[in-house]
Amino acid sequence: MIRITVQNGGVVKASSENAEHLVYAPKYRKGDEICVEVSEPGFYKIRLEDTMLPALVYIEGKARFPIPFGVLRAGYSPRSFLGERHLIEAKPAGAEEVHRTRDLAFNPYDTEAETGMKPHISTNVRYPQSLRNRIFPDIGLFAARNVIDGICASESHRLYPHHSWGINRMADAYLELELPGNCEVDEVILTLRAEFPHDTYWTQALLEFSGPECHEEKIIRLEKTGEEQHFAIGLKGVTKVVLKDLKKADEPSEFPALSQLQIIGR
Repeated sequence: MIRITVQNGGVVKASSENAEHLVYAPKYRKGDEICVEVSEPGFYKIRLEDTMLPALVYIEGKARFPIPFGVLRAGYSPRSFLGERHLIEAKPAGAEEVHRTRDLAFNPYDTEAETGMKPHISTNVRYPQSLRNRIFPDIGLFAARNVIDGICASESHRLYPHHSWGINRMADAYLELELPGNCEVDEVILTLRAEFPHDTYWTQALLEFSGPECHEEKIIRLEKTGEEQHFAIGLKGVTKVVLKDLKKADEPSEFPALSQLQIIGR
């Protein structure tokens, strides 16, 4: 069973029972969220906004996606979630889709809060409540979810599609990625933001891989480039990947950032 609903404050505004899509006709209002409830935990192919790509995610029971408003919209296309008549889709994923080699981190429907679906990325970087953060879109423009949404334009730091993960000048900033099950990781690909000289870069970082029977750390060396940087891994049984211990280059800029993180495996 799959149930797709649009809710606001616990009130169901529209629903689709045992169907693989819901057409929601009104404009979205602040507080609206899309919910996907499933009777069987497993992998599902979802497309919660028809201007965005579908994603393969693991849903335990109920997945939630709050519609972004205000400064949170900065990490999304300016065409997303606007107007009337929205197509929302969710269906079980086939075994071939689940087990093929792919980017295990990819999930453009992830948010800072727990969503009930994996992959899910989180960070210790916070943007405190302030006048600036109520006016400028730092919270959405530099959110952790931006690095797993499949959009990578690394040459600037301004609005979509130049959103990224920023560290707000934190020396101990990290990213923590929860993967959808026990995964075999072949490769990690990082793309640094590269609006030099506004940006600087990290010369080194630590990748930590963990799972029920896996715990490995790998120091990686990074270069000053906006191109993809590939790192061979070759680990099995991975459920979590942490990017931490980021070493900034000795440059005047205080703004290193990450445009995209890919975890290649199955």
